[in-house]
Amino acid sequence: MSAKEITSPAPHAISSLLPDRTTLLAFIAFIIVSGGASVAIRFTYAEMPPFWSGAARFICGALFFWIAAFIRKVPLPRGRALVGAILFGVFSMGLSFTFIYWGLVKTPASLYQTIVALVPLLTLFFAIIHGLEPFRGRGLLGALLTVIGIVVAVGGASSADLSILHILAIIAGAACFAEAGVIAKLFPRNNPIATNAVAMPVGALILGIASFLSGEKAVIPTTTTTWIAFGYIVIFVTIVAFLLYLFILGRWTASGTSYSFVLIPLVTIVLASWLAKEQITWQFMLGGTLVVLGVWVGALLPVKANK
Repeated sequence: MSAKEITSPAPHAISSLLPDRTTLLAFIAFIIVSGGASVAIRFTYAEMPPFWSGAARFICGALFFWIAAFIRKVPLPRGRALVGAILFGVFSMGLSFTFIYWGLVKTPASLYQTIVALVPLLTLFFAIIHGLEPFRGRGLLGALLTVIGIVVAVGGASSADLSILHILAIIAGAACFAEAGVIAKLFPRNNPIATNAVAMPVGALILGIASFLSGEKAVIPTTTTTWIAFGYIVIFVTIVAFLLYLFILGRWTASGTSYSFVLIPLVTIVLASWLAKEQITWQFMLGGTLVVLGVWVGALLPVKANK
């Protein structure tokens, strides 16, 4: 099936379209790879301060993409395309991960990923603000369900060291990531390698400033566990996942791409329970279910539109 929009001769058409096979495979790979990100990030905290850990990963990622752009002779974006790549870096890497890395200090990986499942709903709201989508009442209903779900999930989280401010920071990070997906659609499309070559230094700079202002030290890991976690974040999340994300965005809609954030928690919960020994309670699962239901009702439920 083509990734391009398809119209149906029937009186009603479903506005949410499935991607082609290649895009779907990339979508599945993105979910699997991203599922371990928050677990790995929390493992790096054993030695690396939060903001420095984030800055270091994007410095490594930026070096990779600049080398790749040079070897493959990929032209860098100019004009509005350059502005779009910079803004993508500000929101998807700089601001979002400044909030997220700080929020993860006192938030279990499983709860973090459940909250980030808000991204599709937030993407819809930002698309409405930017005039890309019409307002629908079900979006408000979905928002109400997700808020209730987050409250229930927080109450059922295994950690006794939860902080409302850190949870709010993660919500802010999810909002930044949602805005980044909309921005990617508002500006001219770039080669994913070129976009990341521009965006990652921007993200590293913002996280580096946060690290400097908070008085962190640039620590080099010494244990094998930390190096494995950091290596996973750099190779599979910072490089592979961001390439997959931009590849999917280029072949599918922003809202369609954001479906992944509803499915990623399933992978994270398994890994967090297995590797980080996080206890998954029934109350937490109920809250997570309400979050997913709210996102589905508010943003993902197919809409019938008159021809």
